[in-house]
Amino acid sequence: MTDLPACSRCLVEVSPGTARCPKCGAAIRPPVIPRPTPKRVGKSRQRLNALKGKNWVVGPAALVLLVSFWLPWYSIGPISVDGLSAHGWLFIAATDSIMLVIYVLITAFDVGDLAVPGRMSKDQLLTLLTGVNVALVALGFLLKPTGFSWTWGAFFALAAAIVAFLPFGVPLIQAQRRR
Repeated sequence: MTDLPACSRCLVEVSPGTARCPKCGAAIRPPVIPRPTPKRVGKSRQRLNALKGKNWVVGPAALVLLVSFWLPWYSIGPISVDGLSAHGWLFIAATDSIMLVIYVLITAFDVGDLAVPGRMSKDQLLTLLTGVNVALVALGFLLKPTGFSWTWGAFFALAAAIVAFLPFGVPLIQAQRRR
C-alpha cells in the first residue's frame, strides 16, 4: 500500500502529481520520503580501513613468521627441532617480527608512532627490518644441521619473511635502480 499525497488543510487524499486540492484549492506538497539512515561504522573498523595496503600484508606475515620460529624446522626420524633451538641467533628475527607486529597494531589503532622521523623514512626502516628477517631466515634455512631434513615450519618462515619484505623492499629496490 502506497502513501497518497494529502491536502495539508482539509486532509483529502489526492492522486500523485496533483498540484491543487480539488476541495479547498490549497497547494499539494509531494510526500516526503524518509532517507534510510546510513549504517554507522565502528571506530575500530574505521581504523582498520585506514590502514595502508602494505600494513595489511606486513602485519599478518610478521605474525606468521613470529609463530613459525617455534614450529618444527628440521627433523630426523621422530625427532624435530624448532628454528630457535637450532639457531639461537634467530631471536634477532623474532625480535624484529615482534616490532613489526607492534608497529602495525600501533598504526591500526592510531595510538602513536613507532618511528620518529630521522635519517631514515618509515619505509626505509621497515625495509631494513623485513630485509634483516629475510636474510636471517634464509641463512637459518640454508644452514641445516647435518643429518636433518627440512620440515614445514622452515618453509612457512621463509615464505612469511619474503611476503613481509615484498611491499617495502621491491619499491625501494626499484627506486634505487632508477637513480
